[in-house]
This record gives sequence, C-alpha cells and structure tokens, in this order.
Amino acid sequence: MNDTSQEQPTIAAGSETPRKITCPATKDPAVRLFIGAAMMIGFGVWCWTDLGSFPKPDVPFSIKSINPWSGYLFNHIGAYVLLPLGLVPLLWGIVFLRRRLVADEEGVGYAGREKIAWRQIETVDATKLKDKGILVLHAGKRKLKLDSWKLQNFKELVAFVETHAPDAARKTD
Repeated sequence: MNDTSQEQPTIAAGSETPRKITCPATKDPAVRLFIGAAMMIGFGVWCWTDLGSFPKPDVPFSIKSINPWSGYLFNHIGAYVLLPLGLVPLLWGIVFLRRRLVADEEGVGYAGREKIAWRQIETVDATKLKDKGILVLHAGKRKLKLDSWKLQNFKELVAFVETHAPDAARKTD
C-alpha cells in the first residue's frame, strides 16, 4: 500500500504534536471478506444454473450413497443458501472500509460514534503492542481495541495516545 494516499495528521502551528489523527481502515481484512463473499456468491450462482441437473437419488440416504445425495443436496440447497449468505461478508467488507478512527484533543473513537474522552481512560494495555500491534484502551465498561492490521497511521496513533492518555493508565507489563 502507498502512504501518499493516506490522510496526513493535522499539525498545529508551532508545535510538534498533531492535533488530530485520522486512521482509515486498511484494505487487507476487507479483501479477505470480499474473497469469501465472491466464493459463496459464485458457488450459489453455479448451483442456481445447475438447479435441475441433479435429480433426486433413487437410493435411500446412507453412508454408501453419500456421493449422489451430496451432489443433489448441494445443488438444490446451495442455490438458496449460498447466494444470500455471500451478501453478509460483502456488506461487512463495505462497512469495514468506511470506518475511520479519529483521535483528537477531546478523545478517541470511530467517526459517527461516541468517543472515549482521555480523562475516562482507566487503563492503556500495551502488552500486545510489540508482538501483535494491538493496543487496548479501557474506560469503565467500554473497551476500544486498536489494531495495526486494521488501521492505517497506527504509529502516529500510538504516539498520540501516549501523549494524551493519563499517566496512571499505562500498562506495559
């Protein structure tokens, strides 16, 4: 991926720290969802076009007659199950790509949802930050998981959280 297409942090005049970090979603998780959706929709269309080509087997269902029965069931049930089921990961992928995490002077959270104010953060769990790139913010019953695999501008976001989160909230064990 290219860093030039990402939104750049807004820098206040005369200061080194940005006033706002915008982290759009990365493409990799959405691509996996789109691949799964394409496979399910493709198999569903294939079953739909072959709907009449597998007649019901004359033998009763048993382990010895599994091949003709599996072809019949896959052909007749797959057409009605796989097509709508393929829409689920397709919609998840679209929603995932539209998500943006915003961290500013007020707090951190996804755009369009309630933010977690910096003063509300009780624990910043960075135990998995070095190994997996995961930072977890705990604010009462709310928990916000920041994942480097799912968010662009992650290094800038971690630096922003370090400067704005309360010192007593840090946990790096």
